[in-house]
Formats: sequence, structure tokens, C-alpha cells
Amino acid sequence: MRGLNIFTVLTVAVLLSGCAGAPPAPGASPLETANPSSSPSAAAPSEPVSRLGLTCNDMLPASLVASAINTGMTTTDVMVNPASATPLGYAVSQLGGLSCEAGVGVSTVSGGSEAGYSSVNVQILPGASALWASSEEKNPAVVSGAGARYGDASAITCLGQSAQSACSADILAGDTWIAVSARGINVAASVGDEALAEHVDPLLANMVASVMKASSPTPAWTAPVTASGLPDECSVYATADEFRALFGTTEEIAIGGGDDGEGSGLDNAAWSAAGVERCTWVPATTGQTWPLYVTALPGGAWAFDRSSALMAAGGSVQAVAEPLAGIDRATFGCHVYSGTCTLDTVIAGNWVQFNAETAGIGAADAVRTQLMKVAERAAIRFAA
Repeated sequence: MRGLNIFTVLTVAVLLSGCAGAPPAPGASPLETANPSSSPSAAAPSEPVSRLGLTCNDMLPASLVASAINTGMTTTDVMVNPASATPLGYAVSQLGGLSCEAGVGVSTVSGGSEAGYSSVNVQILPGASALWASSEEKNPAVVSGAGARYGDASAITCLGQSAQSACSADILAGDTWIAVSARGINVAASVGDEALAEHVDPLLANMVASVMKASSPTPAWTAPVTASGLPDECSVYATADEFRALFGTTEEIAIGGGDDGEGSGLDNAAWSAAGVERCTWVPATTGQTWPLYVTALPGGAWAFDRSSALMAAGGSVQAVAEPLAGIDRATFGCHVYSGTCTLDTVIAGNWVQFNAETAGIGAADAVRTQLMKVAERAAIRFAA
């Protein structure tokens, strides 16, 4: 078992979420509730779409990316990346937002980078002014009004370090939140922090302009009425006794929501607005260690289907052929670099992902068997 902070690991996954589109679970979108002025009159789409109609190429045009970050960069739908295959990774898209990355070189799985690696990530979330206001209270770097460098409010941080230079930005443009993270910016050693901010200005300015020129947001997506929503208690997935039996321990177990209170960015806001569930089971003596965790996206069957198709095509997961009680469909795969195996399921119209470390259970087959038992028990409780 690894003494890692679940929030940090899941944040890395969500930064790699891809280009898709729109909102949450059963009922009205939290974003629409917070921003009634953005509620359109037309019928809502049958599945999530980018509500502003923008594409990754709109936000990361090749010429501006090449001049601002590095040459030879390719814009991709990063949902094909295994790290994005989580219910958290699809939250922005379920809310009608957009998440894209352009990159060149080789990235390490730990989240660092090898020499020569460059990337720029951008996420946009429409109808997010209320979410921004809540986040702004936690971010003293935000400048609003006439003093903002971009849009109606912004916080820009750049660090000039030659070829390893980096910039991050959070911008409120109208009612849309734009979050940008760029690293491996290839500039001369003499370029300092402020000069670096000027260097990336054309790219950031284009993002803001693209958002401001976009048409009014299309209708918010809502999950099918057949989706049940998620349970109120994480113990529905596994009780403390079930955890102890699974990992052969007699320790006291703290069952929690997996939110340690850190962070105030777009990802965190989207997780909350989409109603994503994060559950951890923490043995008392190990603190931050989490050999089992569950994440779930309410009404997220569509996201499971998209992710599983991409992951199966890449050989990262395999469909579970045997029937599982109360589970519509499932895939299973293990991640060599992390020692973690994942059972992805659709339960009552929701995408529920069960993760466990092989170190606590055994080989992949043993983890697969145990996670299927956990999932089946959870599915029964969903229906209760």
C-alpha cells in the first residue's frame, strides 16, 4: 500500500480529461440552478455535448501553440489517455465543458516530465460564474474588474526557467471559466516571469476571444430518468467490516468522502457541481494510505461507454463477460505503474469505478474476483 493522498492522484487523472461535452445526474444541472440566466428554451440534447460549440482546435490552434509553447505539438482528445478513464475525468464534459491537451515529447506516469516534454492543457466550463465566485474566495491571486489581465477576472502565474518554463491561468470570461496549465515552454534562459507571461499572451488572449465569440450555451444535459442517482453514504459500497475482511485487518476504519478540503480550481468545482462521489476506506494506523477507493459519476453510463470503448481499443481494459448481479456492464484492467486494478461498472445508470491495490489483495485475478464481489453487494444496496 502506498501512502498517497487520494485527492492529488485523482487530480492528476482529471487534468487529462478529454474533449466531450455536458452536465450531471438526474434532475436539473447544478450549474443551471446556480446560473438561471443561462437556461435556454430549446430541448436539451440526448447526450452530453460541448455547450459552447467549441472544439479543441478552437482553443489550441496549432500556430499559436507552436509559437507560445513549443513546435511540433499535437492537439489530442486526451480521453484516450488511461489516466483520464475515471468518473472524475468526465465531470467537466458532463457539465457541457471542454478539456483538451496539446503536447510533444514523452511524459512520465508520475506526473513529472522528461527533458523535452511540453504540454498545454485547457478546460472551459460554461455557466460557471457562481462556481468561480466560490473558488475566488480561496484564491488571493485573482484580480477582478479593470485590473484583470484577461476577461472579467483572472489569476496568472508564470515561472521562467528556460526550456522548463511553466504558466498557469484561471480566467472568468463572461459566464465561462477557463483554466490553463502549460509546462515545458521553450524560451531563452533570459526570459523572466513577466516576459514569459507576455510570451504566452497571444494563446491565452485567443482562448478568451474564442469563448466570448461563441454562441450562447446550448441546453444543459440531464441524465435519463432511469438513472437512480448515487447513494448518500460511502458504506453502501463497502462497510468497515467488509473492508477488514477484504484486506485481512482488524483495524478501525474511517470511511469518508475522499475530499480533504484541498484545492479550489475548476476541477474541484466541476466535481462538486456534477455530483461526483469519492469514497475512501482508511485504516486508522496508516492515515493517508488508501488501498481501496471508489469514484462515481451520477447518470454517467454514457461516459462509461465512451471510456470503455477507448480503453478496450488500446488494450487497457477488458470487458467482464460473466454476468454480475445488478450490474449492467463492466470492464476490468490493472495499471502496472501504480499497482492498482480497476473494475468499472454501470449500476442503475451511473458509472461507478472500484479501485484496489494488488499489494493488499494479491495478483490481478484475485483483485478482479474481490472487486466483483464488492460491486455486486453495492448494486444490491443501490436497489434497496
